[in-house]
Amino acid sequence: MATVIGRKQSTPPKTYMVQSEHKVQDHLEGAIRLARGNLCVRQEGDGMGRSRRGDQLWVKVLDSHSVVKLDRHILVEVPADLACLLEPISDPETRFQLFSKPQQLQRLAALPLGAELLVKLGQSEELADGVLRYRGTLASGSKAVYFGVELKGWAEGKGSSNGSYKGHQLFHCPEACAVFLAANHLQLRSSSRASHTGRLAGGNHGTSHSSILPRTTDSSPAPVPTPSPQLQVGQRVSFRMGEELQGGEVRFYGTVPGKPTLGVFVGLALDRPVGSWDGWFKGEKLCSIPSPQHGLLLPVSKVTPAASQSRRSHRLPPPLSPSRGQGDVGDDQGEGGGLEVGLEAGLEVGSLVEVNDPPLYGVIRWIGKISGITERVAGLELDQELTAGTDGSYLGERHFRCPANKGLFVKLRNCRRDSRFPVPETPTNQVERCNSIAFAEWVSERVEDHTPPLYGMEAQQHYTGRKRGIQGHLNSCYLDASLFSVFSCCSSVDWVFLCPSQLQAVPNCSRAQDLLRCDIVNPLRRHGYVCASKTMALRRLLEAESTDTGFTHQEKDPEEFLNNLFQLLRVDPLLRIRSGSLQTQECYLVSTVQTLLQTSFLHAELKFTEAPSCLLLLMPRFGKDYKMFDAILPSLTLDITDLLDHTVRHCSICQSVAEWECTQCYEDPDITPGYLKQYCHICNTQVHSHRKRSSHRPERVSMPEGQWVGPVQGARQRMALFAVTCIQTSHYVSFVKHGPLSTDWLFFDSMADREGGENGFNVPEVTPCPEVSRYLSLSVEELERLGPASLHGAARRLLCDAYMCLYHCPQLSLYK
Repeated sequence: MATVIGRKQSTPPKTYMVQSEHKVQDHLEGAIRLARGNLCVRQEGDGMGRSRRGDQLWVKVLDSHSVVKLDRHILVEVPADLACLLEPISDPETRFQLFSKPQQLQRLAALPLGAELLVKLGQSEELADGVLRYRGTLASGSKAVYFGVELKGWAEGKGSSNGSYKGHQLFHCPEACAVFLAANHLQLRSSSRASHTGRLAGGNHGTSHSSILPRTTDSSPAPVPTPSPQLQVGQRVSFRMGEELQGGEVRFYGTVPGKPTLGVFVGLALDRPVGSWDGWFKGEKLCSIPSPQHGLLLPVSKVTPAASQSRRSHRLPPPLSPSRGQGDVGDDQGEGGGLEVGLEAGLEVGSLVEVNDPPLYGVIRWIGKISGITERVAGLELDQELTAGTDGSYLGERHFRCPANKGLFVKLRNCRRDSRFPVPETPTNQVERCNSIAFAEWVSERVEDHTPPLYGMEAQQHYTGRKRGIQGHLNSCYLDASLFSVFSCCSSVDWVFLCPSQLQAVPNCSRAQDLLRCDIVNPLRRHGYVCASKTMALRRLLEAESTDTGFTHQEKDPEEFLNNLFQLLRVDPLLRIRSGSLQTQECYLVSTVQTLLQTSFLHAELKFTEAPSCLLLLMPRFGKDYKMFDAILPSLTLDITDLLDHTVRHCSICQSVAEWECTQCYEDPDITPGYLKQYCHICNTQVHSHRKRSSHRPERVSMPEGQWVGPVQGARQRMALFAVTCIQTSHYVSFVKHGPLSTDWLFFDSMADREGGENGFNVPEVTPCPEVSRYLSLSVEELERLGPASLHGAARRLLCDAYMCLYHCPQLSLYK
């Protein structure tokens, strides 16, 4: 008889919350501190069940992933339906406070999709309107529940996606209007506000709409003094500074501490860096401002609501005269005749608009003038019938046709765009946007103190992760990859911004040095991150100084950027070389391939007149597509001894002092293949006495004065590989050597990910790639046998897409 053993159905482990701060001693991790609000999951089996005394439990702390034994009395059990809502909250204290309000959590859990709610955005936790579109987990296997919200009102365009998360479309909404938040960032609407929202959506409009123009009247109301605007946090406003009109967003509204008699003030986050306020007043923080240059505190009388958000006055507007209209419209012109487009707020015939509050919705069918009214009038066809409506005629004169009781005539200034639909987007100036408040959450700090580069494991821990490295923006990958390669883990080129500027009278030169040092290199080494606003400032300087425009928005190449940067900084050239004419030449970049460096110098009759501290070598390729080699193996060290001019060199055969060199012997496989050929006097005579070399024309070697006889024991001049810049499909990335071990390699991509759509933000990322060391240790023959087709991932990008290899000599850089 067969016996079937059934599997015992497992129950999900219980979740607990730590009720008070606690310290526990672990044999492996030492002292572990637990904060109030830490979530723990009970561990079952493997000897980690309940202790024999029954008053202790083995639990896993979700915040730290530590497994510890805790007393029962410091734990409180969390129901499973609440645990999944609390888990996404990162701050334990916030989690504990919310757990003490189970009714609020339960209301959030029961909130239907489509419900309106308030969202706390940014570090200042400003409240924004939103609609619940999704509730659930964001990753398979996770129980953490997040809320997907579509932002409305002033917050539209400040989201991170269109409802997708890491490639999965969880709901649909306009681009940059979706956010995924934990429960602590949501707030239920109060009943009073909810009822008001209900009236807006479907209340009985009746006929008492004050903005509606009466059919007949001969009088106009007396003008009323304009009160100070009633503003809300998050509202767009404008103000005048000098002769220019500036814009910003309200971050604070109210009286300032200790000075209530001064009246109401408005704290603004400005669109442009023209401010001088950091969000504090007499030691008390009023609001969060990204930087003092983007903050300003003004009396409320100095600002006005922006046209796109300000609600029109709901007092009775100046009425229409009962006389006939004098517009350019005839009875036979029909719908839209005699129109003038491009009017207030961009409204024109066909625009969807709303009037009054609660609103009436409709479409503009006619715009023109009516006798006795100095302002332009709009004829609307409403969505619903109105007892005061018409069929498109006014005082017996027809201006357009629509169903009876759906026509309405209002002053054009009382119309505003239909808030149920997004405002048509105008093309964004991405160069200006990079310096606007849009990048406030991505800004990086300025660091004045000189910061040396990190090295080894410390550098890996410092740089690794998302939002690390240099943020890309608007075709900037050529600049991002070059700067990260040159400065992240190497100081050989620091002299370009540490040396005093040669031309202090050139303002852009000094500004570029300061910008490179304090806004890019130092912050990168201190904090591991530089925002795109800083690099855009450098791109502006390059464009202003260079005859080659397009540095702020066009694709460029690394060597083009570096050449123009060194010229902008007015620094000494990286290389000093001479040609066969023996005249010293200066250049900023030698365009060659590392494995054929000697061949390139040989054929071009070039020599280094002094040993360089840094050498940037272009790989042999033409443009972004054609590559001369399927794969290029960057040498970890580069020997340039035989490429130096006016130095002591060894005979290729007997190691004595070389007096002659022969370029025609280079291809000879019988004598030290792959190396330049130089000989002492005796070896030179013997080598060229052979009949196949009798036609060669050896040349004298330039060497220091003195008596040089016999073998020479001299140090070889070598340079070390410290970075490789690669290109694939017009996108530059970089590999950087960050330590002494062969596996110490980092991979950097300034546009590894993106948050939002066209007006979103690139997310830079740095990842360790120790696997490339195995391929860099191969010989050329071994790599050929392996074949480029077998290369994958980071190794393929490094060996098959190499664009520039960067070498340095740390000893020379100390005094270069």
